[in-house]
Amino acid sequence: MRYDFLINGVCLLGWILVLWPAFFHLISKAGWLSRREKIFTNFAGPALKRYFTLYFPSLKIEGESDAKLAERFKKHYGCHYGRRHFVIPLFLLAVITGLGMWGTAETLKTWQTQHGAFAWPPIILSAVLGGFTWVVADQLDRLRRRDLSPGDIYNGVFRFLIAAPFGVALAAVAKDAVGITIAFLIGVFPTTTLFTIARRIASKRLDAEDPAAGERELETLQNVGKQNAERFSDEGVTTIAELAWTDPVDLAVRTNFDFNYVSDCMSQALLAVYVGENIKKLGLFSLRGAMEASAMIQDIGEDIESANPSPEQRDARTALTQAAAALNIDPKALRYTLTAITEDPYTEFIYQIWGKDVEKVAT
Repeated sequence: MRYDFLINGVCLLGWILVLWPAFFHLISKAGWLSRREKIFTNFAGPALKRYFTLYFPSLKIEGESDAKLAERFKKHYGCHYGRRHFVIPLFLLAVITGLGMWGTAETLKTWQTQHGAFAWPPIILSAVLGGFTWVVADQLDRLRRRDLSPGDIYNGVFRFLIAAPFGVALAAVAKDAVGITIAFLIGVFPTTTLFTIARRIASKRLDAEDPAAGERELETLQNVGKQNAERFSDEGVTTIAELAWTDPVDLAVRTNFDFNYVSDCMSQALLAVYVGENIKKLGLFSLRGAMEASAMIQDIGEDIESANPSPEQRDARTALTQAAAALNIDPKALRYTLTAITEDPYTEFIYQIWGKDVEKVAT
């Protein structure tokens, strides 16, 4: 009986450890509140008006003051992305983890003291503990990075549910002597990696091609690697055009990327829609994205061949000419393209939330 208390205590601590990172993220000023405030600081009155006009055109905001727009945005954010959206996934995580820890405790007590109600097969316990290890490690890592969303908690719930069947199925491929070890080690892999392993095994056995293979379109952008492209893809953004015209607030919250990073990716996508993979060449000439294109058009002025240019005009014209040469097109043609990008309302919005003067660019 003396081991019963120890086993129950350890399993209870394990249950708390799974839930604590999410609770701390929600109550800490450095967690959910910090991300919320970072987004709010990017939106002044004019930017809010343009945001609602572009992404929520059905709303009647004509004549509203900056203070009322700010209050509307706070209510909008609370409605769509508030902490209440964590309640259901946290409840499900508490239930599924509690059942898992209870089953673990009963199994260990049956093995060690014969006081348990039942016992799982060793391979099931190994797989469940592997899944538990990954979920806790993932939650703690996300807490450290301030990168925790309701979707991540749902993913933890799903991870617990598939731990046993995945562990048993993949361990069956290995030799019997190492099946229990494989079940645990498979359990500590991220969920996406598990599906990759399963697809590869199934593809090999069925002689079929893995549909997840190949480079993603978003990896064309300068600061979007494979992992970040996958996170965008998980939220339904798989193409450059989708990224260019998506709601940056919604995407920043759903991906848990920093808002400045999302808006920079959106800026690059707005340029890449027009120039495609040539965006890689334009980075050398200070044309990383639509914001830089707007700044260049502003510096060039109305005429790229006017006499007595200012130093800013001269430098901008030089960059434009060299960029056009790199693309093997006429400088006037490139200027026309950059002007079209500059006048895109989504470019104006991105330019505005970065604190730039849109009116100067438009003139």
